[in-house]
Amino acid sequence: MDQWWNRHRNVDMGGSDRDTVEDTTGRIPLLLDACVVDGKINLAVTDLQEVYENAVTFVQRTSEATEGQWSRWQWYVRLIGLS
Repeated sequence: MDQWWNRHRNVDMGGSDRDTVEDTTGRIPLLLDACVVDGKINLAVTDLQEVYENAVTFVQRTSEATEGQWSRWQWYVRLIGLS
């Protein structure tokens, strides 16, 4: 992560701090790169919104697929570290 920040040390944080940017992008360099628009961090870029929407859809589908099967839902929740 430090390498990415070293290469982008002059980026305008747009009111965000490093921790927020890293948490929002999952510390994934390709997503971090996508969030730099005209030299400024923009956490509302399309790429990031698409990842969010896909993740929400996946969780909703998994929840529906495991409905009535509490142990399968619990297994999924433990797998992704929500509990």
